[in-house]
Amino acid sequence: MIANIAVVSPAEESASVVARDRIVCFVNDDLSAAALRKGLEGSNLSIRRGTIRNAIKMLETDTEISALVTDISGIDDPFTELERLAGVCPPDVRVALIGESREITFYRELMEIGLTEYLPRPLTRDMVLDQLRPKLLGDVAPSPDRGGHVVSICGAQGGAGATSIAINLALQIAETTKAKVALLDLHLQGGETAVMLGVQPGPGLRIALENPMRADTLFLERAAIDVNERVCLISADEELDAQLDITEAGVRHVLGLLRQRFNYIVVDVPVPFPPSIHPVITLSRHVLVLLEAEVTGLRNAHALRTAVTNIAGKDRVFTLLNRADRAGGLPRATMVKALGAEPDMVIPDLGKGMTQAVNLGIPALKHVSGLRRHLAPIVREITGVGADRKGMLRRLLGL
Repeated sequence: MIANIAVVSPAEESASVVARDRIVCFVNDDLSAAALRKGLEGSNLSIRRGTIRNAIKMLETDTEISALVTDISGIDDPFTELERLAGVCPPDVRVALIGESREITFYRELMEIGLTEYLPRPLTRDMVLDQLRPKLLGDVAPSPDRGGHVVSICGAQGGAGATSIAINLALQIAETTKAKVALLDLHLQGGETAVMLGVQPGPGLRIALENPMRADTLFLERAAIDVNERVCLISADEELDAQLDITEAGVRHVLGLLRQRFNYIVVDVPVPFPPSIHPVITLSRHVLVLLEAEVTGLRNAHALRTAVTNIAGKDRVFTLLNRADRAGGLPRATMVKALGAEPDMVIPDLGKGMTQAVNLGIPALKHVSGLRRHLAPIVREITGVGADRKGMLRRLLGL
């Protein structure tokens, strides 16, 4: 499978911008529809019949919107539906709710998890004008911390399987949460992500990282390659003798663009970390230091953990032991003693199927039956499955 970089015409660029300015409303009564129509007059507005459940169904296939207004009236457990909504809604979309409750505690709970606004029925035009319109049309600046959840994968040794884990982790996160996931490979020279997926990247990533002034939101449409309907790859394949000038500003800008449009960004990070890569570590909520049961892996893992702690704090870093119990590897007791604790995450040796998947240019999830089961605890840790509801909603809503 070879993906081509699309050439975007001015007309297509204009249409894309218009699509991203859309405000979509799902309401079930005529009074609310009329109030929204009057109060949001002049915007790119679409009003549809339905509730939050209809909004979730739409977002499974259509996420090119700037704001969503949806009704939770008659929903017995709105927080369950909000969990589902957060899993498919891009982090940069402003979400407002309409409902029947006038309890201040209910309003505060909604605001704590990152909702833009909540209005009780019946709606009036003045309510929409005064309370909703300024927030939906961008007059109120979003929180600087709002954005997709960044996960960094760092290999403590060559050939430890960091790229393979990054690919399959991104795919399983998307599969589990139904969210949009970006897979960003920052190995611009000799990177393996595109090869493992059987695609050919273009020059867009290098241009954006070297000159952030040339990277706008349409950069994603030019540089991103669809792996499937929910996962996009952003990578490069520069010549080994190319003189790259990757800037910290470029890295920060590209990551910012990705965090606006994707719920999760899985980054395959080059080691050692050049200074320009530090923003990735700083913005990561999880940094997985991946190693095998070898002396060099142990030594480098300790140094990597220290580096991550110095950049972002020790609460971000997790040790992932890959191909555990592989023949010829160090005994588990030796690993634990050297690390000072059990690895936070463990994936066993899954055999030659992993290598065969690479050679076939397909994700190992499709070829190795046990991989999905062993990635599940890692996905659970990252996505918050099983965590308290409020905390998980804050993560999914990009706070």
